Amino acid sequence: MRRALCLADRKDWDAEDFDNLDEYRQEPRRQQLVCLACGGKAMFRSAGVGRKATFSARHSADCCLNSRSWTVFRYLQ
Repeated sequence: MRRALCLADRKDWDAEDFDNLDEYRQEPRRQQLVCLACGGKAMFRSAGVGRKATFSARHSADCCLNSRSWTVFRYLQ
């Protein structure tokens, strides 16, 4: 996910902007991230070598962001 809501400051964060926060400001917000669509608990993964910063979440079963991605392998089965 590219975006998540932080309940601490009620702000909709972009993953790159969140990654650019200093550790002092980022750490208390990490525990209060939720999915924008369903409110499921979200986690932050910082950028690394060859990887962009992202959020992930434990979405509810009916969350619109919880849809399975389409792959050619599923199509061919």
